[in-house]
Amino acid sequence: MGKTSSFQRRPPSPLQPVSSSDGSLSIRQGRPGRRAFTRSRSPAPHHLTNGSHPPRTPSPSVFFRMRNIPTSAGRCILPGFVSWSCRIPLSRLVVQLSMDAKYGAECSLLLLALALSACKLYHPGLDSPDGWLSLVELSLLIVASLVHITWSHISVQQIPLSSASTASMSDSPPAPRVQELRDRHLSSQNLNSRKQTQGLIYMTVPKNYRTSPDDGIVSGLVIGPLIASSLYHVALKLAVSSPDSFSHPPYWHIEHPYQLNNLGKPFTPVQALILSRRNAVNLSTMCSFIVLVHVYASSWFEARYRGNHKVADGERGSVPRSEVRKWWLYSLFTFTVSTGLLGLRFMFSWSKIGMWEHMTYWEVACASVFYQFSLYIAVRLAHRGFTLGELGLVVFGATALYMELVNLTIAKIWPVTTPYIKTYRLPTPLLIFQIALIPGSLLTGFLLSPLLTLSRHIAQRPARRLRFPHEKHAHRRALAAAFYAGAVVIVGGLIGLWTRWMLRGRDPWLWVLYWLLDGGKKWTRPALLAYWAALGSISVAGWNRQLARSRRFRPRNGMTGIGDPLAVPPQPADGGALPSEPTTPPPQTPTGSSLGITFPAVTMPQLPSFPNANLSAALGASEWLDAADKHVPTLGLNARRKFFHALAVVMFIPGVAVDPAFTHLAFSAAFALFTFAEYVRYFALYPFGAAVHMFMHEFLDHKDSGTAILSHFYLLTGCAGSLWFEAPSRLLLYTGILTVGVGDAVASICQASVVGKRLGRHRWSPTTSKTVEGSAAFAISVVAFAWVLRVCGLVEEFSVPRYGVVVVLASVLEALSAQNDNIMLPVYMWSLLVIGDV
Repeated sequence: MGKTSSFQRRPPSPLQPVSSSDGSLSIRQGRPGRRAFTRSRSPAPHHLTNGSHPPRTPSPSVFFRMRNIPTSAGRCILPGFVSWSCRIPLSRLVVQLSMDAKYGAECSLLLLALALSACKLYHPGLDSPDGWLSLVELSLLIVASLVHITWSHISVQQIPLSSASTASMSDSPPAPRVQELRDRHLSSQNLNSRKQTQGLIYMTVPKNYRTSPDDGIVSGLVIGPLIASSLYHVALKLAVSSPDSFSHPPYWHIEHPYQLNNLGKPFTPVQALILSRRNAVNLSTMCSFIVLVHVYASSWFEARYRGNHKVADGERGSVPRSEVRKWWLYSLFTFTVSTGLLGLRFMFSWSKIGMWEHMTYWEVACASVFYQFSLYIAVRLAHRGFTLGELGLVVFGATALYMELVNLTIAKIWPVTTPYIKTYRLPTPLLIFQIALIPGSLLTGFLLSPLLTLSRHIAQRPARRLRFPHEKHAHRRALAAAFYAGAVVIVGGLIGLWTRWMLRGRDPWLWVLYWLLDGGKKWTRPALLAYWAALGSISVAGWNRQLARSRRFRPRNGMTGIGDPLAVPPQPADGGALPSEPTTPPPQTPTGSSLGITFPAVTMPQLPSFPNANLSAALGASEWLDAADKHVPTLGLNARRKFFHALAVVMFIPGVAVDPAFTHLAFSAAFALFTFAEYVRYFALYPFGAAVHMFMHEFLDHKDSGTAILSHFYLLTGCAGSLWFEAPSRLLLYTGILTVGVGDAVASICQASVVGKRLGRHRWSPTTSKTVEGSAAFAISVVAFAWVLRVCGLVEEFSVPRYGVVVVLASVLEALSAQNDNIMLPVYMWSLLVIGDV
């Protein structure tokens, strides 16, 4: 382009920041006009600024993803980074440990909770399995997590020879310029670059994960064993209170757990529960070990590949481009790891070491294969939807449900030779229906995946690029009808037959109908259903109206008028006509009714004097409502999202208070309904796909930047998790609702409000916008709400100081963690309440 061109390219800086494979920034020498292109991060398109090609309006998630954290003049409790360095004697190497203080505090809270759980389980008077669980498995996991944190944040730098000689011999002449440049080049080629701080599953790349300040691997390693050890602690307490027999409390209104009548002495339900939850602790530590193996194997293969090949910055050279080759390599690696785990299990058994002793060889092989394939499938389908920590926790929950499904089926096939039903909750119809609903909905999508993939393919491609462009809508209708019919066949056939078999020949549909009338009173469960349906319908209808108004009266591209068909035309200040418009009134245009009759839009200044005044008023009612809508303010994104947190409190607290068992089943049904709704949205199933997508799109934030929308799943799971754990304490049943529905919402609203912006002058760290005042609002609101529940008689007596300490720790974790707090906070707080005997 010549000098006379109106477009001038900005000269690039000689030092250009380049994103590496781990998400960090490195500096390289660049040439003018050259841009790096990598597979991991595609370059942003360049748009002309002369007005010929206006830039495309980006999605809302881009604004949240690229936003900068606002800085305030307030004080910070923690420093930004903590750094420590030490020079190795008799060498020019310097070891430096640098870490974000916020990340270090988050890891400390998680590891402290797991250490407390290990100490709680260790009692010298108990048998040896508890000692192995606490001293070996949990303690080794804590040590491995500390080693990983240290190793991923440590770096080795080589001091240039000129600097070392200057520091040691100040009177020596300075080194020549050539020697100084040579030393700097050697130091840059040494181990001075920071190690890869983002952990990756084997055969994945950084772009498969959600953008986050940290990968959350410590959360993925610790939260699963923390939940399992807390469940085991609950089972041990139940053995002390009722060693002979145990069932749900009487206010649950559910059948007694199933027992096996085998040849030997049958186990009581509490004995079977203790043995099953020992197996859960073994399963959780094994899953954490698998995550560490994948992270270090991925790092080792990448380092080895870079040692032999030249790889561009931002790429993963060890990950091939071919999807088939990725699957083949990942499958080979999965079966190799599973074989190694079987070898370790045999070595531990032969050496009389109690590691994973409550897992059979079949369970080790089955769980390891399922867990590893679920990791890869989840991270590929929910592209940019998970961090590594969230991925590990979600897949661990799926693996636990899968193992319960396998063990229930085995106990049903071989009831004589099976010693007990190995499930992590009591084997009641609630567990059977939960397995039928949640894994069943996922199985339905897996079996019908060809139809779903083809539906998305046809919906995304333009009609001109299809083989039969005129039949696009007909094909979409046919695929949607096939999916709906296939889902009915799978749910009513395969899943229904399995549920009937597990219910000992009883029809599952009739069982649910009769169970609706089997509550505390015959009208309580139908009344709860009507209450939930009314709240859900009113909320969806109201939000559809709210979102329609916000889309209609919201300026597009930062302007109104030109190019915006929904923009409000400008009006003159004096009420007259615009200068560029004629002063003559426009011609009257005919208006059509729903019956096809056209009539002119006649102006009626004296409306009551006409006989057809009611008809004219009805025709203009929608215009009057639209004019009134312009003056009604619309809610922001944070208020929209926190509305559903408040709705969860209003909906779920009456259910937990009146009938916990029915709410347990309702949560499972809601999760299955959300899964099918996501199928309809993501795969654009006719005719509801577009409507569901437009509704969900208005509630997305920077944590929903992936292909799958997971926030509503996290919110539901966070509220339902404490109920699904089936603890005998009423206070523990409300933990998820109080944490997510009350504490998180109050803290967020407090920080976003005007009062919070004025009072929130103490931030936790310079790298976060969370304030101490918001955390205090979190803790005070949760403790106050729990105290109100106690005054109302909905929960038993509890220690308010202990409860307050646990809530304060949870509020601090909410402020420091970069993971999704809707799923992390409830299980963390529930585990601490169990460990602390609150």
